Amino acid sequence: MRAALANRFYETHGPRLLFALGAALLVWRGLVVQQAGITLYVDEAQYWTWAQHLDWGYFSKPPGIAALIWLSTALFGDGMLGVKALAMLCYPLAAGVCWAIAQRLYDARTAFWSAIVVLTLPLFAWLGLFVSTDALLTLFWALALWAYLRALESDSWGDWLVLGALCGLGLLAKYTMAAWLAAAFLHLLAAHRPRLATLKPWLAAGLALLMLAPNIVWNFQHDFPTLKHTADITLNKTTVGGIGALGEFWAAQWISFGPLLGGVFFWLLLRAKASWRDENTRLLLWFALPLWLVVSLQALKSGANPNWAAPAFAPAAIAITAWLLQRGRMRWLLIGLTVNVALVGLIYYWPSLLAVAKVDNPARKNPYKRAIGWDSLGRQLKPWIQAHPSAVLIADNRTLLAHMLYELRDLKPLAASWNPSGEAGDHYKLTTDLRPYVGRDAILITQDPPGERFSSHFAHSEKLATLKAPLDEQTSRDLEVYLLHDFKGY
Repeated sequence: MRAALANRFYETHGPRLLFALGAALLVWRGLVVQQAGITLYVDEAQYWTWAQHLDWGYFSKPPGIAALIWLSTALFGDGMLGVKALAMLCYPLAAGVCWAIAQRLYDARTAFWSAIVVLTLPLFAWLGLFVSTDALLTLFWALALWAYLRALESDSWGDWLVLGALCGLGLLAKYTMAAWLAAAFLHLLAAHRPRLATLKPWLAAGLALLMLAPNIVWNFQHDFPTLKHTADITLNKTTVGGIGALGEFWAAQWISFGPLLGGVFFWLLLRAKASWRDENTRLLLWFALPLWLVVSLQALKSGANPNWAAPAFAPAAIAITAWLLQRGRMRWLLIGLTVNVALVGLIYYWPSLLAVAKVDNPARKNPYKRAIGWDSLGRQLKPWIQAHPSAVLIADNRTLLAHMLYELRDLKPLAASWNPSGEAGDHYKLTTDLRPYVGRDAILITQDPPGERFSSHFAHSEKLATLKAPLDEQTSRDLEVYLLHDFKGY
């Protein structure tokens, strides 16, 4: 009777509570972003430039992230929060989808607390401050699992087609979605083999690939830059892997769950036979463990970033929550959530804590340091661009171009990457070309002395300024600005 009343409470009030908590979390993150003294990270700034020219593909990613930023800025403007808004929303939405998945597999109580766990996971709390392909991928990973459960239950054409469309959108967000499709095929093969003899799952897979087809065509037309880049960072990466790198990756996964909930997750893995006997736990881990296995192999080979397995956290979080609640470990769950919220607060306000502690050279210990100072450099560069409106803005790396194109967005300067070799080594080398501007002046921004590699291609040059953006009392972000006259060609 008591359990029934509790479940009725969660059925009646759970969705509204989750909506309120998700909204509060978004407001909190927005305040943190504004108060942290940051601008966009280099990848975010680059994605913003992609969104100014929508296409079916880009150098390092499929088009999903550019489309998301295009829509976000259309709704909320080109300011920092406008760029980030919809990406930040993806994680609370993913928590809502996890609520729907847990509601289908368990009950309203498990659904509510599963969503709370997803909302407060340290990994998603950190990623939720930024624009990354993990935002869309995590959302579509969860949505695809929800649609898959519906399709298995109803076996209707509509549900299978919805599943295919969601997988297609996931692939357009990040190719990692292919791991979801592989996991689904193996799950059908192991648990629902007769379904593979029907047309519906194959039609769903075909729809997903059909939606990806324009991106494949774009890659073909541009000599497969995205596929080459993906292969380069996964297969040809030269950094050292090994057992140490694997250990670092899994330590990061533990912290990304939070200390207590991460411990429960590893306990589920250690008790693999018992976990696998539970049908729902088995299903949830089926759509999490294969991705962790793939990324673990990558870590062994050449290292792996902690966020590469981000979407696997969503189904795993439901499994952890259900395991705790089924065993009456509500206190453990609450302690785990409290620890996670405290950990998130520590991460969010770390720069403020450094200031209070009066740490020497705090910029070196600031987790946001890569996103600090670029707005100041942009304001200092703006008068030089206005003074030479016909000059082409050039840079010798994508970081400078991405940041300055965003910071100077109201001027929309003509820009090109410095690329004498003609190799498409990044987005700007692929999409810009200085060669048509023979005879034109250029404004060079660089963090290294230009030397002969620039001067031999121009009639003469003059230094305009050294721009400095202080990061703390000892550290600044510097930018050298040169006016290069009469481009002769490469």
